[in-house]
This record gives sequence, structure tokens and C-alpha cells, in this order.
Amino acid sequence: MTDYELATKAQGVARSLTYNDDKPQAEAKHMLLQLAHRLDARDVRMNDFVLGDARGRSRFATWRELLAYWIAGTLPREL
Repeated sequence: MTDYELATKAQGVARSLTYNDDKPQAEAKHMLLQLAHRLDARDVRMNDFVLGDARGRSRFATWRELLAYWIAGTLPREL
């Protein structure tokens, strides 16, 4: 299972939980949503000076990130 599939599954399970019922259920929902967010942030790609993650959120890369990419060939871990 890829990170994208796992994040999608975590969001699907969190959708069935509620914050209003009881405290353990609210904590479980919060943890699943945090898990999905962090997994999405791990999958970063670059396309023409634009950084994007698995869910399609994107932004322009900063000069520091571009310089690091051109010199070291690595991308930042998170958006």
C-alpha cells in the first residue's frame, strides 16, 4: 500500500468518526487526520519551480529550495 492509499484510507475511517460523541472517538479522529496529513506531506515532487504533494496542494519553491535542489538534487521533506 502506498503512502497516498494509506492517507486516503485514514481519511475515510476518520470521516466515519465524530468529535461530538465521546473523548476517545474524538482523539482517534484527530490522530487519523494527522496521520493522513503527514503521509501526504512526505510525497513531495517538483515540476517547473512548483512543489506539489500527493493531494495536489502546491506552491512555488523558494530560492533556497531551488538552490538546494540544483546543488544536492534533493527536495524538501514537507510543503
